[in-house]
Amino acid sequence: MKKGLLLAGILAVMTGTAANAQRLHYGLKASLLLSKITGEGLKENLAPGFQGGAFFEFDLSKDKKWGIQPELLFTQTSAKKGPDFANKYVTYHNTDGKDKISISAATIPLLVRYTPIPAITLNLGAQYTYMYFIDENLLKANRDAFKKSDVAAVAGAQVNVANVRFFARYALGLSNINNIPAPKYEWNSHQVSIGMGVAFK
Repeated sequence: MKKGLLLAGILAVMTGTAANAQRLHYGLKASLLLSKITGEGLKENLAPGFQGGAFFEFDLSKDKKWGIQPELLFTQTSAKKGPDFANKYVTYHNTDGKDKISISAATIPLLVRYTPIPAITLNLGAQYTYMYFIDENLLKANRDAFKKSDVAAVAGAQVNVANVRFFARYALGLSNINNIPAPKYEWNSHQVSIGMGVAFK
């Protein structure tokens, strides 16, 4: 349901831009991603990763203070199994499982933009992440320890210098991405991104 609403919102924004091309800006961005997954059985240290892709800025007001910013991003991140994993998940844990977990994902933020002055933009919204590749073998019988989908709340700030954007952003996972049947512990994602983007229009 959350996934459908988010994708529908992005589609509505994109289809409405044809008649308002002068209000649309787009470009590419890349960032250093510092992330962790909190929960029982995992190490909660920040791990470095990468995030990059395309962004769109659509002005809703004539003074360009209010707008919407959908994005389509590739995300590469990782996590590590904690030393207590076997004790927490006695029934399902794989004794030969490796410690490192690598995750590749498609991330779709949909943000509200507020620009009080031309040099500063504030962002607030949500993002949907689909983890299409998760390299892990934490559980027996090739069971998946992680769910594929995650929804997060997002807040950030951006400095605008001509067509260049310098930004910092925090995303707090609202979904439980733990797929282990029992015990029912919750895993949540946390991401900090710091990067730069360039608008071509």
